[in-house]
Amino acid sequence: MTAYLLSATLAMAFATLITRALPFLVFRRGIPHPGFVKRARRIPAGVMVVLVFTSLPLEGALLSWETLIPWISVAVTALIHIATRHPLLSIFGGTGLYMLLLHFS
Repeated sequence: MTAYLLSATLAMAFATLITRALPFLVFRRGIPHPGFVKRARRIPAGVMVVLVFTSLPLEGALLSWETLIPWISVAVTALIHIATRHPLLSIFGGTGLYMLLLHFS
């Protein structure tokens, strides 16, 4: 069992090292393609969109508080962020609203 855990840990460490070092090895000779840079800048936002929308409830009664509270909080978070362009303010505002709605519902 110990040899199995050690080999699994070494395999994960090697995979992590390769994924971290590969961009430096590939792009060390020049400037990356502009299309690649453009897409790479959009990846964090895309990941956040996927994480948010996979955590929102889509089943059950659409007009119940259990379904509406997360959707309202996400909408308010987006509106605060669009209005202020301040990430911490939008995160804290949306989270605070979510907690208030949960507490008083």
